[in-house]
Amino acid sequence: MKPSLASKANPQSIPIPETIPDVTFQVKMNTTYLFDFFLYHAYSKLSGFLVNLLGLAVAFIGLFQYAYHQISPLACGAYVAAAAVFLGYTPLMLKLRAKKVMQNPDQNETTQVTLSEKYGMIKKQGEKTTQYRWDEMERAVVTPKTVGIYLKNDEAIIVPKPDFGDQFVPAFMMITKQLGLKNVRMR
Repeated sequence: MKPSLASKANPQSIPIPETIPDVTFQVKMNTTYLFDFFLYHAYSKLSGFLVNLLGLAVAFIGLFQYAYHQISPLACGAYVAAAAVFLGYTPLMLKLRAKKVMQNPDQNETTQVTLSEKYGMIKKQGEKTTQYRWDEMERAVVTPKTVGIYLKNDEAIIVPKPDFGDQFVPAFMMITKQLGLKNVRMR
């Protein structure tokens, strides 16, 4: 079987044009997209991985002890319940945090975002305009539903993928060109 061109594609070899025209799109955040980004942020760190590992370990210990008749069904249930708490706590808290953030009236307004090679990112929300230069941005991450751009001041700008519309490819190329391929992570 002959390998497809897609399997041979090397991200280093993707041609990025010398100049990319400004890209403008409207961003409307909602709880689902914010929750998706929070999940990525929590589980992309070692601590998120370790909490999941701990939860699974507790469940397996309880199930194995029960299988080898070392504990009662009630004790096994306690192990499984403890594992459910370990595994469910973080997503539940992040869901609640996303809902709380979305109660802020500023989060519910539509924001116009322009990506410009010369000026960086310009956000217009109502009468307020904020500009972020490219050198203020550290890295970008692509989650299943969002693109997050981390700023050097520990802030993140989150854009739901559907809000890019037909501008996703030029926007992504501009972000990659300005931040460098090593600073763009895709999950």
